Amino acid sequence: MSEHMKQTEEFITERVNYHGANESDEMSEAYLDLKAKAEILLATLTKEQKHLFRDMENKYRVSDGETCRYYYKAGFGDAIKFITDWLTQSK
Repeated sequence: MSEHMKQTEEFITERVNYHGANESDEMSEAYLDLKAKAEILLATLTKEQKHLFRDMENKYRVSDGETCRYYYKAGFGDAIKFITDWLTQSK
């Protein structure tokens, strides 16, 4: 991998991490509302259902995080490729 591509990869990773750590107020509110509703639901479940619910909740968190990471990174990567290709063709 070229030095330029390595720097681009580092930039994309930095931006993905930044956006993952600095979500909007709306996103924070939605997360808190989801968490509150999940706790209300959890209080109504049997012991067996609680175990399944927690397992599902854990799997969802992993898949949601990986989905965001993948699409953020793909989006930034596509944007960088588009700009790089465009600049290369304009020379």
